[in-house]
Amino acid sequence: MARTGPVPAVPGERPADLLGVRALTWALPRAVVDGAVAAAGRTERRTRALPARTVVYFTLAMWLYPTCGYGEVMRLLLAGLARKHRWVEPAPVPSTAAITKARQRLGPRPLRLLFEEVAGPAARAGTTGAFHRRWRLMSLDGVLLAVQDSSDNRAAYGTGEGRYGLPCVRVLALAENATHAVCAAELGVPGRPHGGPDAGASGPVLAALRPGQLVVADRPALSPGLWTAARGRGAELLWRAGAELELPVLEVLDDGSYLSELAALDRTLPVRVVACGPAGASAVPSARLVCSILDPAEAAATDLVRLYRERWRLDALFDELGARKGSGRPVLRSRSPAMVEQEVWAMFLAHHAIRALVVDAAEDGAAPAY
Repeated sequence: MARTGPVPAVPGERPADLLGVRALTWALPRAVVDGAVAAAGRTERRTRALPARTVVYFTLAMWLYPTCGYGEVMRLLLAGLARKHRWVEPAPVPSTAAITKARQRLGPRPLRLLFEEVAGPAARAGTTGAFHRRWRLMSLDGVLLAVQDSSDNRAAYGTGEGRYGLPCVRVLALAENATHAVCAAELGVPGRPHGGPDAGASGPVLAALRPGQLVVADRPALSPGLWTAARGRGAELLWRAGAELELPVLEVLDDGSYLSELAALDRTLPVRVVACGPAGASAVPSARLVCSILDPAEAAATDLVRLYRERWRLDALFDELGARKGSGRPVLRSRSPAMVEQEVWAMFLAHHAIRALVVDAAEDGAAPAY
């Protein structure tokens, strides 16, 4: 139960620090966190100085304070929780070793289950930019995230894939354009395809595609197999095609696009192709966009080019979390694959909490009452 009324300030504390902690517990209440911990079989059998619930919030807080060490992150987290919630008492900050062991006990599964519980579209019917005609606008994007150069990480992720010459984990995410709400994500290894027909399995991102979505992606490695599987989920697609892909001109349409086909193993797949050239100061490389919407009256070529340029990118998530490393992406802290996985799910959950706060304030005209 949350305390009510004003909370006195503590010397040296910044309101912005505690606001981040409040966002976590507002968007991810303790009952939801406890449910994920229990579902993962990580509920403690004895009382610990660092219970699983607190460790879950700590993994998220690492993304709110990306430049702080473990001890400072924990101090800020415990201060925020103790001041706002009766279920946390003021306590000394545990050692880095104790925090590391607590993260290892927790593992990645509670974080993944928690993400799967809360992830989903957040836009309402009237949300600006959420829809094009009858389709909810979604974006699919992937990045490589550098991890610590440990023997375990090298064995799992290889070496030297990133800009820092470090092992990298491959992350793929599906997000809603208007709210930036990440609806599905999956982790992989550089050089190996994500889930889907190219990998011989159906991954979480592919499984999250739905009828009524228009999914925009910058995917130069577009394959007929992946296209077929994504279309089989009922979503409409607007993806960039690599220069090597053969897309013969079958019929030129009035808006300058043309009908074509993708050659699959046992059939051809009808598609529409739109040229996407430079656009002034925000130019993108000249490209061909492949679309499953064949009728220009449903989506004109100019609309499709605009939607491609306005697509959500995973890099925006790091900006919203304030987690950039200079001009590049952050380097994850974890030295083992299990903790890397935990850290990535925590990243998505921290972003979910921040975006939920932003969307709530934008829709209702005020921030939520804590």
